[in-house]
Amino acid sequence: MSTGLGVRNPEVPKEQITVNPNTGQKTVRMGDLEFPPRKVWMKTFGCQMNYHDSERILSHLTDLNFTRTDKVDDADMVLFNTCAIRDLSNNKFYSQLGEMKHAKKKKEDLVVGIGGCVAQTEGKELVKKYKHLDFAFGTDVIDQINDMVFRTYSGDNKFTINSWDRSENFSIETKITHGSPQAFVNIIKGCNKYCTYCIVPYTRGKERSRKKAEVIEDVRKLVEYQGIQEVTLLGQNVNSYGHDNGETLSELIMGLEEINGLQLIRYTTSHPYDVSDELIAVHGTSKKLSNHLHLPVQSGSDGVLKRMHREYTIEHYLGLLEKLRKSNPNIVLSTDIIAGFVNETDEEHRMTLDLLDKAQYDFIYSYAYSMRNNTRASKMEDLLTDDIRGERLREIQKYQLGIQAKIREKLVGNQYRILVEGYGNMGGVKKWRGRTNCNRIVHFLPSSDEQDLQWNWVDVKVTSATALSCQGDLLEVHGRRYPTSK
Repeated sequence: MSTGLGVRNPEVPKEQITVNPNTGQKTVRMGDLEFPPRKVWMKTFGCQMNYHDSERILSHLTDLNFTRTDKVDDADMVLFNTCAIRDLSNNKFYSQLGEMKHAKKKKEDLVVGIGGCVAQTEGKELVKKYKHLDFAFGTDVIDQINDMVFRTYSGDNKFTINSWDRSENFSIETKITHGSPQAFVNIIKGCNKYCTYCIVPYTRGKERSRKKAEVIEDVRKLVEYQGIQEVTLLGQNVNSYGHDNGETLSELIMGLEEINGLQLIRYTTSHPYDVSDELIAVHGTSKKLSNHLHLPVQSGSDGVLKRMHREYTIEHYLGLLEKLRKSNPNIVLSTDIIAGFVNETDEEHRMTLDLLDKAQYDFIYSYAYSMRNNTRASKMEDLLTDDIRGERLREIQKYQLGIQAKIREKLVGNQYRILVEGYGNMGGVKKWRGRTNCNRIVHFLPSSDEQDLQWNWVDVKVTSATALSCQGDLLEVHGRRYPTSK
């Protein structure tokens, strides 16, 4: 039997949905089981790909009469979508999974499941260890979630499904439930790089790309039928997109450029080794591609990069930044930094600080190295301590904040058109926020407290900026569709 993304178990009965025309009440039946309205609480850890996967899972569960709840006490089923990359995400997951033991004592029929990267590598062990965990499923079988829920409610719990997708073509349709005009679109899965610190190839498998025509049609439908205006193309190494199909990321971007109603294209995450001159050129010619690129470097030392098996040098990397800025003078760059990789010397650490000066990033994501089982780095003798790693991480972050503050001083007085994503309280004052084309968040006051600006396009003027935030004035509200007249 074939398994994997987009494939259901043919032996499991399919959903039969009926709606009472008088009450509007939906009834779902699978085989001999009837699924009344139930609620699911879902917690997602990790990267944007995990959030994309959670959207697919929640979309499928609506066919089983589940609606999402933000209150775990109201849930009939609890799902965790896990991340194996960072210690922080791992620790939070295990803590919350442990708490579910008490929740299940209060509600005996509560169903608890886990998916994602941790489930892919440790699912069988976790189902054995945690008596209150009903099932676990890996990254390549998320489209079988309804089959798994059916098995659980049929009494067949304590199982794990973590098989790999063996189909010839990687083909899926983007599913969203959030109702916003933004969507994540998975265009490639897996990774072939095998960086020595990274577990992704073991949790997501080999690289496989969707066909360009399928992605374009997928996005066209999102724009036409669901009002999507902004898409983020996703992959563990999105720059490798199309290599297995004789296609390229740059060709895909220019194809998406032709979709009427699509306003903004972003993509993540990139690997510097696979940034081509053709793609760099698209950053200068595309009218819809974001003026922001996240290009993870990880370290400023060639020696560390070699131990990481990153396949490029700092000279090559800085050359890419120079070409990108020449192609698009408005481009904003960000990166990832790992502090204290295995046996990193003080000199190698200083090289990373020197790189920050040369690269002039708008912002960075930085982490202290944490060992992951089954990676090549886990087998290296490591003489560094966590205290040294923490100290170096704090130094990198402080150094970068100084650079960011100077860069963002120049934003004051600039005007931007942004899509409003939400609001929050800053010093007790309600402020709305949106993201510029170049991925900078601007906070601003509404014209009145009653003004609802959610998912509106607005023009703002930056009035002040720090290393971490921009404040602005609201100039004009254009509504929920992008204004084409200006």
